[in-house]
Amino acid sequence: MSEIHEHFEEGFEAALDEREHDERRIGAELKFPLVNPDGSAVDFETIKRLWEYLSEHGWKPEKDAVSGEVIGATKPGEQNDTVASCETGYCKTEFSLAHVPNLHRLQEEIDDLVAGLEGFAEQENVHFLGYGIQPLTPPSEKLLMKKSRTSVWDKVFASNEHIPEEHGDDFHLFTINSASHVHISVDRDEAIPLVNVLNGFCAGQIALTAHSNVWRGSIDPNYKCVAEKFWDWWMPEEGRVGIPEKTFDGLKDYIETISDFQPVYVKRNGRPIVLTEYDGFAEYYDKDQAVGKDAEGQPVELEPERKDIDLHGTCYWYNARLSHYYTVENRLNDQQPPGELHSIAALTLGLTAGWKDALEVIEQYDWNLLRDAREEACRRAIEGDLDGFKLADFAAEMLEIADKGLKKRELGEEKFLGPLKKRLKEHRCPADEVEDIFNENGMAGIVEKRCLHKNHHNNN
Repeated sequence: MSEIHEHFEEGFEAALDEREHDERRIGAELKFPLVNPDGSAVDFETIKRLWEYLSEHGWKPEKDAVSGEVIGATKPGEQNDTVASCETGYCKTEFSLAHVPNLHRLQEEIDDLVAGLEGFAEQENVHFLGYGIQPLTPPSEKLLMKKSRTSVWDKVFASNEHIPEEHGDDFHLFTINSASHVHISVDRDEAIPLVNVLNGFCAGQIALTAHSNVWRGSIDPNYKCVAEKFWDWWMPEEGRVGIPEKTFDGLKDYIETISDFQPVYVKRNGRPIVLTEYDGFAEYYDKDQAVGKDAEGQPVELEPERKDIDLHGTCYWYNARLSHYYTVENRLNDQQPPGELHSIAALTLGLTAGWKDALEVIEQYDWNLLRDAREEACRRAIEGDLDGFKLADFAAEMLEIADKGLKKRELGEEKFLGPLKKRLKEHRCPADEVEDIFNENGMAGIVEKRCLHKNHHNNN
């Protein structure tokens, strides 16, 4: 364990050394369903043409080590690259924007991205949607983006409670969810308190941002935030998804908790080696010589390496966690409507800037209540109520702290909270609007109203 602790300490030091003048950086991971005019998932050939299009417009193509196929593209940013890829499903595009020092710069990056995708969308007659789930095509193994990372999950966490075996595994739920993640650079001492804050405010976030209630061609009868429930449906008893079972006392407690999780896989020469013999990562890492299985199921002997620690950091899925880049990652929220893509980053940065005030609020509540409230938020969003614990009031507390936090930065960034303030005032989340759109104009209405290149600048 001592070497794992040492690795985290060194990681924070290296991340801090890369920051200029202690400047906080913000990175957004934006995922969008890519759909045909009828709302169905595009085919894989369309994705191949997307990489070709980007390569012709200043991006560098990226190949997968296992398949040798082009699986994305990159272009340089100020301190790191912007990365285009497909996540678990090939019809779910992902753009990880280069990190920037403020929300004004982030908005510029988002505007440039949407403008850069417009030509491809018009050329192919397809639509990138500002929406949190594939609205028509059901999850399936057929939608899987075949690359090294996606080849391991059904070998380790196999289940068929929600997807019939003939269509794949429950892991394939993740071929259709489209989220909005945010990375925030942090100092070592604020990292774990911020993880606690963002996890504690999960219900408040979902209350304002739920946006995945129309999927498989109809309105879900139970949930306004379906995409978040995928994690529970895939892994109901593992304790490594959603809100952690407890708050963390500090970095040491956090490291020891995640080191107890079963290891999933490591990479050697770019290829995955699945680990099934060990109850916890620390047990694996303590071995002088370990054993795993290659893609064909054959045993492989290997020595644990430092890089395995960072890869393990991508194999548990708290709503907020430390990333292997030594940022705090807010992974919770559905993708937002066109023109409002910045709102998740604004909320996350505001809570980061005001984390001490936010922590005082979170500590007033029982942690199990906050975990239960996440479920209520997925069901009813801002109308949620747990025996008098009203999610609208909780979201208002959260939003006030975020607003004060952004004002403290004195950059005028609080304006980017505008969409969330409007939702709070109206007691409506984006899922409520999508339900109205679907009831009035069906799937065609969702494609029209959530299409990025048609609506982004109009709503901005």
